[in-house]
Amino acid sequence: MVGPDKVQHFTSTQPPIVSEAGAIELISGPERDLLCVLSYVYLACGQSAKSLALLRLVAHEQSQDIGLLRILAYALISERRGDEALSVLDRLDKLDDEPSSCPPLMLMRSHALRHAGRMTEAQAVFKRYVLLRGSTAAIKQQ
Repeated sequence: MVGPDKVQHFTSTQPPIVSEAGAIELISGPERDLLCVLSYVYLACGQSAKSLALLRLVAHEQSQDIGLLRILAYALISERRGDEALSVLDRLDKLDDEPSSCPPLMLMRSHALRHAGRMTEAQAVFKRYVLLRGSTAAIKQQ
Protein backbone atom coordinates (compact mmCIF):
# COMPACT_ATOMS: atom_id res chain seq x y z
CA MET A 1 0.00 0.00 0.00
CA VAL A 2 1.36 3.38 -1.01
CA GLY A 3 0.83 6.17 1.51
CA PRO A 4 0.19 9.87 0.78
CA ASP A 5 3.94 10.47 1.00
CA LYS A 6 4.39 8.08 -2.00
CA VAL A 7 6.34 5.64 0.16
CA GLN A 8 5.25 2.05 0.13
CA HIS A 9 4.34 0.81 3.61
CA PHE A 10 4.20 -2.83 4.62
CA THR A 11 2.27 -4.19 7.53
CA SER A 12 3.04 -7.53 9.06
CA THR A 13 0.41 -10.22 8.63
CA GLN A 14 1.75 -12.13 11.63
CA PRO A 15 0.54 -11.33 15.14
CA PRO A 16 3.13 -9.81 17.50
CA ILE A 17 5.05 -12.22 19.69
CA VAL A 18 4.01 -11.89 23.32
CA SER A 19 6.26 -13.27 26.05
CA GLU A 20 5.04 -15.07 29.16
CA ALA A 21 5.40 -11.81 31.07
CA GLY A 22 3.03 -10.12 28.64
CA ALA A 23 5.66 -7.97 26.94
CA ILE A 24 5.60 -7.69 23.16
CA GLU A 25 8.82 -9.04 21.68
CA LEU A 26 10.03 -7.45 18.48
CA ILE A 27 12.00 -10.43 17.17
CA SER A 28 11.32 -14.15 17.11
CA GLY A 29 13.44 -16.85 18.73
CA PRO A 30 15.25 -17.89 15.53
CA GLU A 31 15.97 -14.24 14.66
CA ARG A 32 17.32 -13.69 18.16
CA ASP A 33 19.51 -16.79 17.90
CA LEU A 34 20.87 -15.66 14.53
CA LEU A 35 21.79 -12.23 15.90
CA CYS A 36 23.51 -13.87 18.89
CA VAL A 37 25.53 -16.19 16.63
CA LEU A 38 26.53 -13.31 14.37
CA SER A 39 27.56 -11.22 17.37
CA TYR A 40 29.63 -14.14 18.68
CA VAL A 41 31.39 -14.44 15.30
CA TYR A 42 32.10 -10.70 15.28
CA LEU A 43 33.56 -10.98 18.79
CA ALA A 44 35.74 -13.92 17.76
CA CYS A 45 37.04 -11.89 14.82
CA GLY A 46 37.93 -8.91 17.01
CA GLN A 47 35.05 -6.71 15.87
CA SER A 48 33.49 -6.07 19.25
CA ALA A 49 31.76 -2.83 18.18
CA LYS A 50 29.70 -4.68 15.56
CA SER A 51 29.02 -7.47 18.03
CA LEU A 52 27.80 -5.00 20.62
CA ALA A 53 25.49 -3.31 18.11
CA LEU A 54 23.81 -6.66 17.34
CA LEU A 55 23.58 -7.62 21.01
CA ARG A 56 21.88 -4.33 21.84
CA LEU A 57 19.14 -5.27 19.36
CA VAL A 58 18.47 -8.47 21.30
CA ALA A 59 19.17 -7.54 24.91
CA HIS A 60 16.75 -5.61 27.06
CA GLU A 61 16.65 -4.55 30.69
CA GLN A 62 14.69 -7.57 31.88
CA SER A 63 16.70 -10.15 29.95
CA GLN A 64 16.99 -13.44 31.83
CA ASP A 65 19.08 -15.20 29.17
CA ILE A 66 22.36 -16.11 30.86
CA GLY A 67 24.18 -16.92 27.61
CA LEU A 68 23.16 -13.64 26.03
CA LEU A 69 24.19 -11.67 29.11
CA ARG A 70 27.61 -13.38 29.18
CA ILE A 71 28.29 -12.46 25.55
CA LEU A 72 27.00 -8.93 26.18
CA ALA A 73 29.30 -8.49 29.19
CA TYR A 74 32.28 -9.75 27.17
CA ALA A 75 31.48 -7.40 24.28
CA LEU A 76 31.15 -4.45 26.66
CA ILE A 77 34.51 -5.29 28.23
CA SER A 78 36.07 -5.58 24.77
CA GLU A 79 34.75 -2.11 23.99
CA ARG A 80 36.15 -0.80 27.32
CA ARG A 81 32.70 0.00 28.70
CA GLY A 82 33.46 -1.09 32.24
CA ASP A 83 30.50 0.48 34.03
CA GLU A 84 27.98 -1.02 31.62
CA ALA A 85 29.70 -4.41 31.84
CA LEU A 86 29.53 -4.27 35.64
CA SER A 87 25.79 -3.69 35.43
CA VAL A 88 25.39 -6.78 33.23
CA LEU A 89 27.68 -8.82 35.51
CA ASP A 90 25.56 -7.82 38.51
CA ARG A 91 22.51 -9.22 36.72
CA LEU A 92 24.43 -12.39 35.90
CA ASP A 93 25.41 -12.82 39.56
CA LYS A 94 21.72 -12.89 40.46
CA LEU A 95 20.70 -15.25 37.64
CA ASP A 96 23.60 -17.68 37.23
CA ASP A 97 23.88 -20.01 40.21
CA GLU A 98 26.08 -22.56 38.41
CA PRO A 99 29.29 -23.05 40.48
CA SER A 100 31.41 -23.45 37.33
CA SER A 101 30.40 -19.93 36.25
CA CYS A 102 32.01 -18.25 39.24
CA PRO A 103 35.67 -18.15 38.07
CA PRO A 104 34.98 -16.83 34.53
CA LEU A 105 32.55 -14.20 35.84
CA MET A 106 35.09 -13.16 38.46
CA LEU A 107 37.76 -12.71 35.78
CA MET A 108 35.35 -10.70 33.64
CA ARG A 109 34.47 -8.56 36.66
CA SER A 110 38.15 -7.76 37.26
CA HIS A 111 38.51 -6.60 33.64
CA ALA A 112 35.30 -4.54 33.85
CA LEU A 113 36.49 -2.88 37.06
CA ARG A 114 39.81 -2.06 35.39
CA HIS A 115 38.03 -0.45 32.43
CA ALA A 116 35.82 1.48 34.85
CA GLY A 117 38.97 2.94 36.42
CA ARG A 118 38.59 1.07 39.71
CA MET A 119 42.07 -0.48 39.79
CA THR A 120 42.22 -1.36 43.50
CA GLU A 121 38.96 -3.31 43.30
CA ALA A 122 40.05 -4.89 40.01
CA GLN A 123 43.28 -6.14 41.56
CA ALA A 124 41.46 -7.54 44.59
CA VAL A 125 38.94 -9.41 42.43
CA PHE A 126 41.72 -10.73 40.21
CA LYS A 127 43.64 -12.02 43.25
CA ARG A 128 40.48 -13.81 44.44
CA TYR A 129 40.11 -15.28 40.96
CA VAL A 130 43.69 -16.60 41.00
CA LEU A 131 43.16 -18.15 44.45
CA LEU A 132 39.87 -19.72 43.38
CA ARG A 133 41.37 -21.04 40.17
CA GLY A 134 44.33 -22.48 42.10
CA SER A 135 42.08 -24.24 44.60
CA THR A 136 39.89 -25.79 41.89
CA ALA A 137 42.98 -26.93 39.97
CA ALA A 138 44.30 -28.66 43.11
CA ILE A 139 40.96 -30.45 43.56
CA LYS A 140 41.00 -31.67 39.93
CA GLN A 141 44.53 -33.09 40.34
CA GLN A 142 43.50 -35.27 43.28
